[in-house]
Amino acid sequence: MNLTFQAYTTILQKIINTTYQPGQKLSEKDLIQELQIGRTPVREAILRLRQNGLVEAIPQSGTYITKIDIEVAENARFIRESIETQVIKEAAAMNNELEFVRLNAIITNQKSFMKKKQFENFFKEDEAFHQAFYQMTGKEQAWDWLQTINMQLNRFRMLRLKADNLPWDALTNEHEKILAAVKKHEAEEAVQLVKNHLHLMLGEKEALINRFPEFFTNISEQ
Repeated sequence: MNLTFQAYTTILQKIINTTYQPGQKLSEKDLIQELQIGRTPVREAILRLRQNGLVEAIPQSGTYITKIDIEVAENARFIRESIETQVIKEAAAMNNELEFVRLNAIITNQKSFMKKKQFENFFKEDEAFHQAFYQMTGKEQAWDWLQTINMQLNRFRMLRLKADNLPWDALTNEHEKILAAVKKHEAEEAVQLVKNHLHLMLGEKEALINRFPEFFTNISEQ
C-alpha cells in the first residue's frame, strides 16, 4: 500500500470515528510516531485531508481537526436520499436470495455489536447494509462517489452512536423493515422506509448538537 494512502486512510478513519475529535490539534510529530510512517507521507496525507475539509491550518497556531459542518452533512444526506431511493426501488424489483441471506447476516451482526457497544463495528455493518443494495443493482460506483461527499455526514452518524440518549435498535429495526419490503417487491413501501431512515438525522440533530455542542459548526438557527 502506498504510504501516503496508508497515512491518509488511517487518519481519516480516526477522524470519522472521532478518535481524533472535532477541534483537536494535530501534531505532525505525534502522527509520525503513532503511524510509524515518514514525514513526507504524513504531510501529503494532511494536505489531502485539508482538501477534503477535515483538517485546517490556522496560522501561528497549528493544524486542527475541523468541526462537523452540519450544513454540509445535511446536504450530503439530501444527495444520498435522492440516489438511494432510486437504488432501493430497483432492488425491490429483483430476486437475489444470496444477497438477502447476506443482508440478514449483516443485521444479525449489527445486533451483536449493539449488545457489545462496539460502535465502530456496528457502523461498518450499517454501511455494508446500504452498500449491498448498490451492489445488487450495479450501482456500486455511485456508492463510491457518495463516499467522497459523505465525510461530514459519516462523522455525524458515527458520533450519533456515542450519544447515550439515541438508541441503536432504531437503526436495526428500520433495516429489517427495509429488507422485508424489498423481499416482498413492495417498491413504494421500501422507498418510503428508506426516506424515513435517512431522515433520522434531521430528527436527531438537535439532541446530538446539545450533547456535543463543541463538535459542530455552521449550525443554522432553528
